[in-house]
Parts: sequence; C-alpha cells; structure tokens
Amino acid sequence: MRGRLQAALVALVGSLVPMLSPATVSLVTLSRGVKEGLLVMLWGLLPLLMAFYGSAINPVITLATMAGLLVVVTSSEVLRVTVSWTSTLTVMMALSALSVLLLNLLFDSSVANLEVAVANMFSQLQKQAGDSEAAFMPGRTFLLGVIGYVVALTTVISLILGRWWQAQLYNPGGFREEFHALRFNRNVGIALLAGVAVCYLSPEEYASWAGLLGLPLLLSGIALVHHTVAFYQIGAHWLAIFYVGLLMIGPLSLILVGLGFLDSVLNIRARLAARAK
Repeated sequence: MRGRLQAALVALVGSLVPMLSPATVSLVTLSRGVKEGLLVMLWGLLPLLMAFYGSAINPVITLATMAGLLVVVTSSEVLRVTVSWTSTLTVMMALSALSVLLLNLLFDSSVANLEVAVANMFSQLQKQAGDSEAAFMPGRTFLLGVIGYVVALTTVISLILGRWWQAQLYNPGGFREEFHALRFNRNVGIALLAGVAVCYLSPEEYASWAGLLGLPLLLSGIALVHHTVAFYQIGAHWLAIFYVGLLMIGPLSLILVGLGFLDSVLNIRARLAARAK
C-alpha cells in the first residue's frame, strides 16, 4: 500500500473486478483504521451511486452492495481492534442481517419489485422445465435471507483477502496462524447451530436464513480442515481436492457446519495436540 490515493483508485476501479474493491477497503481499514477505511470506501461507492441513479438495475441490489461495503469496514475494524475472528464473524453476521432488514424497511417498494421479478423468473423456469406440480415460490423472507447471505459472504471473502494481504505486507504467516485457530466457544456454537436448526425446521421461506446463521460455523469447519492438514503434514493437494468437493457437493457445507459446531464443544485441535504427545 503506497498511500491513500493509490488505495482509493483501486477501490474505484476495483468495482469492475469482483471482490477487489471491498477487499481493498478491508486492507486499508485493517492497516490504518476505520477513518482511512471510510475515506477509501467513499471512492468505492462512486460507481455504485452512478448505478443507483442511472441504471435500470433494481435499486435493492445496488443498495445491498453499498451496505456490504459498510459491513466490510465495520467488521475489519472489529478484527483490527479485537484480533478475534470469532468476534468479527459474529458482528459481521449480525450487521448483515440488520442491513437487509433496514433495506426492507426503508425501500419497501423496491424490495417488492425485486420480489415480483424473482417470482416471475421462477415461474418461467418452472414452465420451461414442464413441471406441472406446485413448486416452492420464494417470497420476501426468503429473498431477504439470500441478500443477507450474499452480503455476509462478500464480507467474509473481503476480510480473508484483506487480512492475507496485510500479513503478506507486514506479518508473513500471521494470517495462517489466525485462521487455523478459528474456533467458537461452546455457547456461541450452540446458539448458532440452534438458529440453523430452527430455520430448517420452519417453513421453506426461512431456509435461506440458515445459510447466514451457519456461515460462521462453516468458516470454523473450514479452518479446522486447514489446521488438520497442516498438523498431519499430508500435503496441500488435499486442500485443493477439499475445495473442489465443497463446490461440487452441496451437503459438504452442512457437514462443515456440523464440524465447526463439534469443534466448539469438543475442542478438536486440543485433542489432536494431546494425542500427538
């Protein structure tokens, strides 16, 4: 990072490259604090403001992206101050949910238009598939959950990239140690898993919120996999196979959520270390 101007230009032009702008904002916030992060974020908001006022895209999509940048700045500042990924992910999840609820409250008509557009798309897909049976038609609750999950996932990826870049610049290997140690305490793990279970046991409209509530445990499960691979020194190629499986096999994400929960209760890392002695 050579300076504020260079970072601002990357945030501005980075809107054309997925994740570059929010990751840059995260890096600046992590390295120089929330004030500098907000200043760079303003440059990243310029293309979004142009899209908001001059594009035919539904305003909710643009507004959710703007809200995502604010969540990135806040979460990055929490990580900078606390140096705790568990605290950061908890705050990130809460802010992502709060942001979509505020969008729903303040921009009700735009959310309604997006809901109609999504319903029409699902209806057309159902007709093209020739399915005569009544299929699930996502409503507003489901849609808001999806938007919240996207905001949270964008924030997580931005935080990971920003922290990794920061480690490469100032503390090589530091991100690896932090990520491998990611583990929630028992009470938080139980609360998150309970939230996921309630969403899945509720009507289908709430299924998308399970993804948002389960994201912190999913990250914890992924961190445990990384730690185990490094602990047993079994080769990085297994991580490549793991990520291919994560992309191709849907239920694997649920297994990782369960693994993150078990780690919060059993402290699997400590058990591995004790067994190795």
